[in-house]
Order: sequence, then C-alpha cells, then structure tokens
Amino acid sequence: MSLLGDWWAALGGRGPALSARVWPRGLRAAFPGPRRCVEAWVGEGAAFARYVTPHGPLFLKYLPAGWRDERAFRRLAREGAYLRDLAPLSPVPHAPLLHAALDPARQRAHLVTRDLTEATTGWGAFATDAEREAALLEVARLLARHHAFWLGRPELTGEWGWDAARTVRRARRTAAARGASDSSAWTPAEVQAVEEAAHALPTLLAGVQGVTLAHGDIHAGQVLWPLGGGPPVLIDYGQAHAAPLGEDLAHLLYVRLSAADRARLGPALRAVYRAELAAHGHALTPAQLAAEERAGLALNVLTTARQVQREDGSGVRAALGRVAEGWVESGG
Repeated sequence: MSLLGDWWAALGGRGPALSARVWPRGLRAAFPGPRRCVEAWVGEGAAFARYVTPHGPLFLKYLPAGWRDERAFRRLAREGAYLRDLAPLSPVPHAPLLHAALDPARQRAHLVTRDLTEATTGWGAFATDAEREAALLEVARLLARHHAFWLGRPELTGEWGWDAARTVRRARRTAAARGASDSSAWTPAEVQAVEEAAHALPTLLAGVQGVTLAHGDIHAGQVLWPLGGGPPVLIDYGQAHAAPLGEDLAHLLYVRLSAADRARLGPALRAVYRAELAAHGHALTPAQLAAEERAGLALNVLTTARQVQREDGSGVRAALGRVAEGWVESGG
C-alpha cells in the first residue's frame, strides 16, 4: 500500500521526489523548463539522478517510491540540514544545495545539488599506486581543513551538539548487546576490541582536545577533484555529527585501510593531517594526535559493532574485522 500511496502522491505532484522521471510540483516550480535525465541509479541508502537543464547540471538524491527506511530518511534529512545551515559557513568546497523537501510522516525526502560530475574526477581516475597514494594524502589534508574549521565552533549545538555522557552510555549498551548475542559469530579479536573500547572510552574522551564536525563515513569515494585544479570537494554528509578530531582519521586508517596499507601509509597520513591542522591554527604534538586517534579508534570499534548487530552484512563484517584487528594490534 505504501508504494501505491507514494505513486498516487507523485502523480498528483505532491511531496518530495520519488522517481527520477516524475518530479513533484515544488521541484518543477524551482527548476522550470525542459530537463533531460542523463543517468539514474539506485544505490545503498538512496537513489540518484543527473540532469541537463536550463539551470545548469543538477544532481537529485531521493528515496524511491515504496521505501520506508527510517535510517535512510534520517541521513538524507541530515545531509540537507548540513548543506543548508553549515556548509555555507565552511571554506571546504561542497556541492551547493539548490532544493530540498522532507515528508517525515511518510519518510520521504529529496535534495538537489549542483551536479559536479563533468567538472570533477573521482578516485577511479587515479591509475597508479603513486597517484592513489598522493590522492589519499589529499584526503587527509582535506579532513584536517574540515576539522580545523569546525573545532570548537559555536554552531555545534542542538542537533549538531556533542554529548560525551550519552556516547559512553551507548558504548556500554553496545558491549552488553554483544555479550547477549551469538558469540560464535564474533572472532576473539572482535570480542576483545568491543569490550576494551567500551571500558576505555570515558578515559579516552577525557583526553581529547575538543569537538569538531566529523564527516562520519570518510573514504576516497567521498572526495571529488576539480578537473581544472584547486582544492578537492567533500561530499555526502548524511552521517555528519559532532565528534573528537580522531574519529574520521581513525576511520580512514583502520576501517578503510588494510593492516599492510596502514603500516605503509599511516605515518605519512598522520603527518600531513597534523601539519594541515597546525597550518590552520590547531597545533597538536604527536602524543596529542595519538590520543585523538586512540579515542577515534574506540569510537569506530563501537560504531562498527553496532552496525554488525543491526545488519551483519559481509561488508560491515569485514570492516569490524579490520577495526578490531587495529585495536588489538595497537595495544588494546
């Protein structure tokens, strides 16, 4: 029934977009005239479409007809809120928000940004290991600039605020839920990492330098490089939230990299991240950066464990294995 209701609303022009082909009245009014859809696809957590229009290239991100995914709705709503309220304040380049609509009752949402596809290149354009490693260093620098700008900002309050006590309580629930689950599904390293991270978290959080805005899902695919040169563009803010500096850095090092790649690339990534922070007014000693990374690693262990408890797909299982291995290898 939800699918039929959604299509009935769409044909009547009501609510957020739920199809690449059928636009609601509000979207047609915002971008009148002909449009040509050049690409459309359904991804993990949302659907996407690109258009050529008299208003320039447009990128639509939406929840398709019939979806009732609360988590996907929250992420799309959060990305729209970041792009509307916070991104214009930041010097870090982003795809500008041009339109957004939400229907919380039916968990429908869309946002439209400038389509940067033809003006940028992505990770797949780097053909050699040397090119990819250089690009990864640029990702670390971009993260540092993003973190340096948001560190201690007064805008990080309300829905964008940080609650350390709540984070610790959630960590304890995560560890307790792991203990109540099927222990055969968890490796010894994963069990050890989750229990130790939850226990250590209060002390680790007490040692951080402050709170910034974490991207929440940083990897090379979240960065676009302008074809004409210039600073890279950070995209996809659906998991943005307040957190210590080290959460994104640890995600990049321990969730996205294998142990071998981390051993080889980690020192340079840490060095350029620290140097870029210092260049933007936030100098950390190596020991302070290590403390930030350790707190961030604990947060990543616990976040990934919650994802496994919730969905247990092969990708998130592999991520938990990597981050747990990183926790154990770095001394527990």
